[in-house]
Amino acid sequence: MTEILFRKQYPIHTYESDSGGRARLVSLLNYLQDAAGEHAAALGWSVTDLWKRKMTWVLSRYHVSVRRYPAWGERLEVVTWPSGRHGLFALRDFEVSDGGGNTVLVATSSWMIVDIERKQPLKIESILEADFLLEKRSLPDAFASLPVLAAVEREIPFRVETGHLDLNKHVNNAVYVQWALEAVPEDILTRRRPVDLEVSYRAEAFYGDTVLSRVSGPLASAPGPAGGSPTSVFLHQIVNSRTGVELTRLRTAWE
Repeated sequence: MTEILFRKQYPIHTYESDSGGRARLVSLLNYLQDAAGEHAAALGWSVTDLWKRKMTWVLSRYHVSVRRYPAWGERLEVVTWPSGRHGLFALRDFEVSDGGGNTVLVATSSWMIVDIERKQPLKIESILEADFLLEKRSLPDAFASLPVLAAVEREIPFRVETGHLDLNKHVNNAVYVQWALEAVPEDILTRRRPVDLEVSYRAEAFYGDTVLSRVSGPLASAPGPAGGSPTSVFLHQIVNSRTGVELTRLRTAWE
């Protein structure tokens, strides 16, 4: 029987590190996505398993809290598990630790299963059995709506390239995060790192689209993770430049 808790180790490569030799946030997100996908496959719920039933997974929300950015050469262990189900949403949580067993990251996420032909979400309870769940949250979050970006202080355009696409042929979830981070003012982007990330995925982008990454902030400082140093908070929005459709809404806090 497949374990509800799934573990996998990841060495941090040079190409996954930033100019300071620390793992990029997007690299950490890719580890989470890879572990989640491999665990789903072991449970019989991979994207390809669902395709056979004319369904697919769609990521709805993410909340990631980084305790420490590990360095190039370190080896991390990702632990993940299905942590709940409610209505249209399935929850999956994560804990990431270093070689000494110290927690470097915790995260929680919310997913939908969508009917490919009708483009409509399906009730999770009718598909995902309770036996596949461990009702434990690494990062408690009810996933309330993120604030709307009221004022645009900075805006950067990006074109969707083939390397941005996932198995569903739309932009991979980590790419939206990278676009959002790039819009933060240079003095923050080059001297600090994001320690808290919340994302709401609202619509899809496809090859050839042009998107606008918008940001506002910094807002009033907030306490850092585990009561650490105050952080600078930014609100983000990514929209389709042609249609104006909101693709993603984010909130980031920087150490």
